[in-house]
Amino acid sequence: MTMPTASGKPAMSLRFRTTLLVIAAIVAILGTATLVIDIRVDNEVAQRADANLLERAQALADIFTTQTKASTQPFPSYWIPSFLADDGTVYFRIDCRGQHVVSSDQAAQLAWPAPAQGQSIAFADLSDRQRTDLRAIALRFSADANLAPGGTADTSECVLGLAVDRSEVVDFQQSMDRIEFGCVVLGLLAVAVLTPLLVMRSLRPLSGLAEAMEKIGPDTPSMRLASTNIRELAPLITHFNQVLSRMEEGLQRERQFASGVAHELRTPLAELRTAIEVELRYPSDRDTRELLIDIGDIGAKMERMVTALLLLTRIEAGIEQLSLQHVDVSALTQALIERHRHRLQERALKLEAHIEPGVTWMADPALLDVVLGNLLGNAFTYAPSGSTVELRCTALDWCVSNPAPDLTGEDVTRMKQRFWRKGKEAGVHTGLGLALAASAARAQSLRMELVLRDGNLQASVLATPT
Repeated sequence: MTMPTASGKPAMSLRFRTTLLVIAAIVAILGTATLVIDIRVDNEVAQRADANLLERAQALADIFTTQTKASTQPFPSYWIPSFLADDGTVYFRIDCRGQHVVSSDQAAQLAWPAPAQGQSIAFADLSDRQRTDLRAIALRFSADANLAPGGTADTSECVLGLAVDRSEVVDFQQSMDRIEFGCVVLGLLAVAVLTPLLVMRSLRPLSGLAEAMEKIGPDTPSMRLASTNIRELAPLITHFNQVLSRMEEGLQRERQFASGVAHELRTPLAELRTAIEVELRYPSDRDTRELLIDIGDIGAKMERMVTALLLLTRIEAGIEQLSLQHVDVSALTQALIERHRHRLQERALKLEAHIEPGVTWMADPALLDVVLGNLLGNAFTYAPSGSTVELRCTALDWCVSNPAPDLTGEDVTRMKQRFWRKGKEAGVHTGLGLALAASAARAQSLRMELVLRDGNLQASVLATPT
């Protein structure tokens, strides 16, 4: 029924708890209903017995009235009408004008009820010397010619008392109580047996759900729980599948980050290792400071790669928070040109820049720097040496174009993928630059386009000017 939890406290079985609650609720409802029914049945039986007793008393009063009218003889105390001559005990008594007229044997020893002022009927429970349970009625009636003491006729008001054995009524009520109690016991036994089975059957989908959850793990990140038509479980399965989807996305991002780090750092690590091994085997006359500067440049390059990977992962995960503000795109473009000036000189590239002054966009400064900087750096890196790079910055768009003789239209559609490489012979490799720029642009609701036109790769960023 119970099992220990992580906190050490015993955990109650949901099946056992549900069974107890259902049984307790049924017992309470069934017990209350049985009690109400028993009270109603007892009251109905008692009312019908009183109604029957009233009819018998009225019949006896009518017989008494008829007898006194038809005969001057007193009503015999020993005579009992046939409808009263049953197997039970019967007592009757008749008083007129407060005077005793006639009664059966031992009737005087009973504590007869008396009708209240203004009422004609009164009921009471009595017992005789033999401790027999009796039900008595006192009925007030009028007789046109009643016999007063001494046999003289008189018109007066009379009171008739009639008491009968109520053991049959009590026995019937007790029989009904036993029947009701037996039905309740049988019902409770049926509930105690069927409830655990029904609860077990109703909770069977939970067991199947637990078994399905056990099969989901790090080795099966794409597995999902099957949908169900059970209303209570459907939201749970939906939310759990959503959690699994987020976990799978996080796992994929971690794997992408790890593969990206391994891919991007392979070349600078090889450069670093080669530089150190060459210097150790074939010492040169280079100054130690210059050697350390070269090693520091390689380390800075690796740091930028790791930072770019982290930024790309955070942008795709929606973790990077945007800080939208007015950004001077013209000034940012000039700063980017100065940042890449050394690459222009190293590769003998010619830059034709057309920058309108005062161009401002609503964007995140850091992310916009990532977008424009990567596009400009990609153009300076992969343009053929000695070629011309065109740059245009207007209020409508920002565009950089460079010759790309080795690219095709199909290549351009793949350039936004991580670490895309055209081929070992072509040497075209975008790394993370365009993938990072595309993600950063998408995060700022900017539109980045790559188009191959007349042998030139044209990278554009479109935004609503402010």
